[in-house]
Amino acid sequence: MKNIMKKKFLVLLGCTLLVALVAIPNALGNPNPRVTVLFGGSFLNGERAFDISGDSFTSKFLKGGKTRLRGSLDLTEHWTLEGDYSFGHNDQRITDLSGVTPVETDFGVSVGQFHFNMIRFLTSSESRIRPLFSVSLGATRFNPTDEAKEAALNDNFLRDPTQLESSVQLSVAVGGGFEARLSRWLGLRFDVKDYISPIPRFGLSETSSGQGGVFFPISGVVHNIETEGGIIFYFLP
Repeated sequence: MKNIMKKKFLVLLGCTLLVALVAIPNALGNPNPRVTVLFGGSFLNGERAFDISGDSFTSKFLKGGKTRLRGSLDLTEHWTLEGDYSFGHNDQRITDLSGVTPVETDFGVSVGQFHFNMIRFLTSSESRIRPLFSVSLGATRFNPTDEAKEAALNDNFLRDPTQLESSVQLSVAVGGGFEARLSRWLGLRFDVKDYISPIPRFGLSETSSGQGGVFFPISGVVHNIETEGGIIFYFLP
């Protein structure tokens, strides 16, 4: 039921963005519509240490790459509404510390993000260089790869056969950057943002049910620092 509700939320979020991108240009005189394609790095800070039945483990996410598609519309000279979707990978590494030699096992995790961004530019839309600050609200989906799910079922996740599922989490982000217009049709964009969301447990309980079964005793939030740069395509000169 929780997964169904999360999927409905993502669909609603996407429909709202589509309506906004269609309706707002008709309501604004000069929305300066543009699309940006960005590439960058993702540094997901989610390291945890925990014990299960007296055995010690650590869990952390590895750094990965990110691709993002963003649509932007100016609301005023200094405020802009954006919607974007990104896709990348931040694999998870489980380290078993109970033996003489630590044993590391990596599980593939794809990370998808869908966000609304409110942008505050420090200069007007007529400026060549536009420094900016941004706040965002959306959802992040942590999805184990098919290979990771198969490996978990073969006793490789916390030593017991485990069924991993996708985790969809609400997320917020804050950051800054700049736009630089190169010509009538092209520009550059650079961003550094911190995406904050609850740490994913991939469908596993945080505590033991007392009746057996795998649980994943981690909690808290993760900070995903992302740095991105890309090309802006302007639709109006």
